[in-house]
Amino acid sequence: MEALRIGQVAKATGVSVRAIRHYDRLGLLTAERADNRYRIFQAQDIERVRLIQLFLGVGFSLDEIRRWAPCFAGGRLPDDMSPHDMTAFYTRKVALLDTQIMALQHLRDKLTSEAGHFEAQAESFIR
Repeated sequence: MEALRIGQVAKATGVSVRAIRHYDRLGLLTAERADNRYRIFQAQDIERVRLIQLFLGVGFSLDEIRRWAPCFAGGRLPDDMSPHDMTAFYTRKVALLDTQIMALQHLRDKLTSEAGHFEAQAESFIR
């Protein structure tokens, strides 16, 4: 596997070096250390950072991502979690995502309508 430096991971993901260091400190990433103490990442860490960003973008907190990360990476429950707890967590998050999707759809419809309105104005202006 190719060893990547933090700057390469930052460039590949569009995430700041500072944020990647923070994710590493929280245990969301598991960088190894080179002899010079620089963090060394693997190619799969790029996808992991993208996944973290996706979860943050839809309303997960870093603490939730840290706590539930084992579940997202292979279906393993944390030691102190029951399947019922996991189901309840997922159900709450799905409900929040559904709300966000409806809000985004409403906004999309509004913008599409407004764009059509301005397009009609532009066409009448040209005539």
